[in-house]
Amino acid sequence: MHPAAWLQSYDALAVAIQDNLVITTPNMTFIPKFHHFEEENVQARADGRFGVVDCFQWPQAYDNVFCNSVCIPRKEAYPFPHPLHWAWYTPEQKDFKTIPGNSFPVGTLASDKVEGLESLLKLVDKRVQDWRVNRQGKKDVIVNRVISLRHGISRLKKHPLTFRDLLIFVTDAQCLFLEIHSFMDWVLIAQPRISSGVGTVIVNSEWMGAFTHESDMCNKLHMAGVPIWYVCTMAYIPANMKVHKPVLITHPDDIVISMYAEGNRIHPYDIIHRGEGGHQRQLHVRRLYGGTTFRNPDITVPSSAPSSSFTTPSSSALAPSSQTSAAGRATKQNHKKDKWKDPESPYLPPSLLHWDDALKTCNKDPSCMHMPYAIDRGYRFPEPALLLGPKLPERLQGYIATWLACAAPKGKDPEKKGPTVAEKRKAVMRDLFGDDVLETQGDLFAREGSVEFRGEQVSVASLANPPHRLTQRITWELFELGFRYELRDLDHYLAHKRWADDLIGREQLLHSIFLGEAGLVMWSEQFPEDNYGMWNNTLIGLLPYLEKFRELICAWDDAPPLLVVPLTPDSFTDTKCWEVMHTVTAFYVQTFFRHFGRPPIVPHSIPL
Repeated sequence: MHPAAWLQSYDALAVAIQDNLVITTPNMTFIPKFHHFEEENVQARADGRFGVVDCFQWPQAYDNVFCNSVCIPRKEAYPFPHPLHWAWYTPEQKDFKTIPGNSFPVGTLASDKVEGLESLLKLVDKRVQDWRVNRQGKKDVIVNRVISLRHGISRLKKHPLTFRDLLIFVTDAQCLFLEIHSFMDWVLIAQPRISSGVGTVIVNSEWMGAFTHESDMCNKLHMAGVPIWYVCTMAYIPANMKVHKPVLITHPDDIVISMYAEGNRIHPYDIIHRGEGGHQRQLHVRRLYGGTTFRNPDITVPSSAPSSSFTTPSSSALAPSSQTSAAGRATKQNHKKDKWKDPESPYLPPSLLHWDDALKTCNKDPSCMHMPYAIDRGYRFPEPALLLGPKLPERLQGYIATWLACAAPKGKDPEKKGPTVAEKRKAVMRDLFGDDVLETQGDLFAREGSVEFRGEQVSVASLANPPHRLTQRITWELFELGFRYELRDLDHYLAHKRWADDLIGREQLLHSIFLGEAGLVMWSEQFPEDNYGMWNNTLIGLLPYLEKFRELICAWDDAPPLLVVPLTPDSFTDTKCWEVMHTVTAFYVQTFFRHFGRPPIVPHSIPL
């Protein structure tokens, strides 16, 4: 690229505004979004990389220790069939070759994919060896990175791994290659230009580049032909700065931000660091993954598998008694239930990424809670996990059948008052879930009879070992009901003046967050067959519901600034969606905990 020769480092071939910052560049035609000042998790995503905070995927702030980051190759510059395209290859299940005779779900990377990674090793190994010819006796850290890359590829070729571990080990190898490649470009090309003072007006647009707030460093990297973006506030813009073209911020819409999942269940990688951008973030992105080979891999049981498959013992424990239900065994290992995360169970619907993250990152310090509690800490509906807690089949049967019997009268809003049969049954249910199921269930259903769920007759006998899909739908409904009514309770308290001023308008706003005409009750409608509303898989599908949710809670005290601005179709990109969902879920969970002193019931993905 040949930017205009008259542009100096403090001039702008392109300029854009991000919040209160002005970002200029003397040598690029676009301005990437600057992910730096907000604390973010360094956590591997579904492709094994670290999303927008990954220096191997997106420009970061310049760091003197990791100066070579500016020379990391950009993926867009090396599409297939360029030899370097292997640096961004993502393994698929078909590339995972299982080990014959091994009962565990482990395997190795397909040989043709290993060969692709080996081609990267050959490229950098030769380049490093040629460079070291004139550096006899000197031990460079980059040599150790070559050794690590060679070992990493050998492990992928020979060592049995789970697919989840293999994915990270592949990206580790790719990042090692990119680290070595960028180091050689830095010491052979960029650094000599800076040291000599002989710059170039030709920018290498195949390099990643960097952001900086230091004008001296901006000037040096500009001389070296490195893509550079200068960050400052409006007050520090030179009066004589030349501007070629204002542009819009470029968002990282092609970077994977979803979490790793196995089947329909999220199985995220650990958060290895949380903080603002800078040296520590780059340091942790470069950390090599240790793997999980110190413990036996989980044996994944397909959701369609018969219930008897749960009697297969693991290698670390004897099989439970065949008289113990699958749900009971799933919770048996955790006598003290952690209410901040779902128990492992085939009877729960899949969790949703943003809600999972919000529950995990919530500040649970008791000092955050309002004392005394202004809102009743109890539950309007049974906790979904309660249905999965009993260790005996007859108790599991009783719990689920009792809930279905109590929930059978349709169309009654729990907010409405009056001595109805439904309320009498719910009183029995509360006693039931607190004490003994066997003493109370007789008034609600017969063991040889049936109960109803969404118009479907369900045999009570079948609930001793219930079908997974049915139970996931029942617990999904409990999650959804709990969330809707807890949201209403919290909004009643935090926006009480708005309810007093416009009761109908506030009720309509609350109901508009959810698809359908049934409001909060849901029972009168068909069970949804796809994720909808705020959980829709398309931007155009979720936008109106997410906007209503934002509009509702932006009236609460301490609402984040991001939630004050209305969402519009023109600016609603994948990145914007992720930012708003991340912010709104985190704010809701933290606010709920502050006033209830417990985690909220949160929505889950519809079991399909």
